[in-house]
Amino acid sequence: MVKRKKIDKDVPSLLKDLESVSVFTRKTAVIDLAQKEAKESVPELLKLLKDREATLRGVSAWALGELGDKRACKALVLALKDMDVEVRRSAAQSLHKLADPGTLAALEDASVDSDKWVAEWAQKGAALISQEGGRKAKK
Repeated sequence: MVKRKKIDKDVPSLLKDLESVSVFTRKTAVIDLAQKEAKESVPELLKLLKDREATLRGVSAWALGELGDKRACKALVLALKDMDVEVRRSAAQSLHKLADPGTLAALEDASVDSDKWVAEWAQKGAALISQEGGRKAKK
């Protein structure tokens, strides 16, 4: 089990940090929002999937999976085609966690990604959806 750090900032402050010019500040805010299980941050995290910084796109894709909000599925499917491999990996892993039947075709397409980790997570996600009818993955 991963020990979570104590987060001193409240959610509104973390959401404000997402507007910082500092990539580090924004990345830290995304991680903290996920750890706080701040589902109200989903719309802002979805915007970050279009950020020019691949680091922010990747950590946002991860955070959306951690939050477990299926509103993220469509954007995560698009992120499976990102030029940055870390973004694709995070998107595939998050889609596996979300196990939404509407993402099956995209996961099947990504199962032949040139990156073995993207392909593996996509295969696992597609298998989970196919075999379990889209029930959420057990931890």
